[in-house]
Amino acid sequence: MYSDTVLKVFNNPKNAGRISKPDGIADYYNEDETAHVEFSLRIEDGIIKNCKFRAQANPYIVAVCSTITELVVDKAVKDVFLDPYTIKKSLGDESPYNIQFCINCLKFALDDYIDKQE
Repeated sequence: MYSDTVLKVFNNPKNAGRISKPDGIADYYNEDETAHVEFSLRIEDGIIKNCKFRAQANPYIVAVCSTITELVVDKAVKDVFLDPYTIKKSLGDESPYNIQFCINCLKFALDDYIDKQE
């Protein structure tokens, strides 16, 4: 059901946890409330210095979240672009199940940071 890559990342996710006093945070449930994801961000001078996630979800969503955290660190907030195809390929060409759900959660965390700056 899951690729070897997905299971490897699921069993050893990177950046799992929560940042204390984050600069941006989002807490998000999918439509049927079977998955819950949270992203927290540490941002300095508009650059994402740390990104962590917490998830109560299937192995694929956990793997997607872990991958997202690695893709956004050291990127400028204004330059963050997450391509579902790139994430899908990095996880062994799984179906794109809930990739957009995870990307949306990160976008909400970025929006939270931006709102706090205004």
